[in-house]
Amino acid sequence: MRRRPDHESAGIGRWLLPAAVLVVGGAAAGLYFAGDRVSDQIHYWLASSSGGDLAQVPQPRTSAAPNSATNAAPSDSYGADLTEMPALVATGGATPDGWPELSPADLLAQGGALGDRALKDTAFDQPPARRFARPFTAPEGKPRLGLLLTGLGPDRAVTAAAIAGLPGEVSLSFSSEAKDLAAWIEAARAFGHEALIDLPLQSKDRRDVGALGILIGLNADETARRIAATAASAPAVFGFAGRGGDALLLDDAAAAMLTGEIARLGLAFIDTSGEPMSQTLPAAKEAGLAAARSSVTLDTQPSRTAVTARLAAAVEVAQEQGSALAVARASPLTITVLADWLRRFDDQAPVPAPASALLQR
Repeated sequence: MRRRPDHESAGIGRWLLPAAVLVVGGAAAGLYFAGDRVSDQIHYWLASSSGGDLAQVPQPRTSAAPNSATNAAPSDSYGADLTEMPALVATGGATPDGWPELSPADLLAQGGALGDRALKDTAFDQPPARRFARPFTAPEGKPRLGLLLTGLGPDRAVTAAAIAGLPGEVSLSFSSEAKDLAAWIEAARAFGHEALIDLPLQSKDRRDVGALGILIGLNADETARRIAATAASAPAVFGFAGRGGDALLLDDAAAAMLTGEIARLGLAFIDTSGEPMSQTLPAAKEAGLAAARSSVTLDTQPSRTAVTARLAAAVEVAQEQGSALAVARASPLTITVLADWLRRFDDQAPVPAPASALLQR
């Protein structure tokens, strides 16, 4: 067999390579644009199967493009796309593994599209307990169910999900140790949530309360310093949510010192300890402090069934007593269960209310 001359092989190579590039490139482009259409069609099908509400269906995720100048990887904000966050309220929607780790800036950048949802401060001469609370008026004769999530800030994905995926009636309390605390609070208020700051209090389990935690036996000056320092780190909050405290709030002197100092700052206090013998309300009345106690802790057991049952118990308390305050630590479980439960909330049930609506003044 006669061997093909080298110059002929080179000639074939010169046109084969560009042709191959064109074929592969064309196929890739076709897949790319077809992929968008397929994604849109899947989204349309999901919307149709869920009653046609696109807001309740996971949207196609758009990834951030790498920075060509630095060849950096896409940021962990996944392009800061909030369109999929409302999917939290749909059963079988986005799972926590898919929640984007948005920053407060990512949330605020999207806040302009929320219309009148953002909270506006009331008169500047009002104390913070009134100035930064979410306005609320319950229909006459309807019981109120307050909803509060605590411990927000340290986990960005969980915090962004609570802010962007839950209705504004859910109050949010942030850890005093959270990075970018002031920015998180600003983002929460932009999405309609009133904000609080967690205040670590001495508990029976002797958990670490940190450098600014409140302990039995602290003198008045040190108690005041710690409370003031925590408040100063959290602008635009209407009050404190106690973290723990089932030991401290049994002590008359410590409870009086705590409530007196919070009242002096014009803030409110919510006791989430669940301690039935807590001295919070008597001490608050003596100090002139706006305060409330939680009625039901939702996450005593870490399961969907248990949290749902606790929500039902909170509804019963609200119907019997006219109001109830349900609290839980923010987590993927509590956020998804609460979002799904609120979506199915019966009009005959108590009215969901911000925590400030249950303060005893």
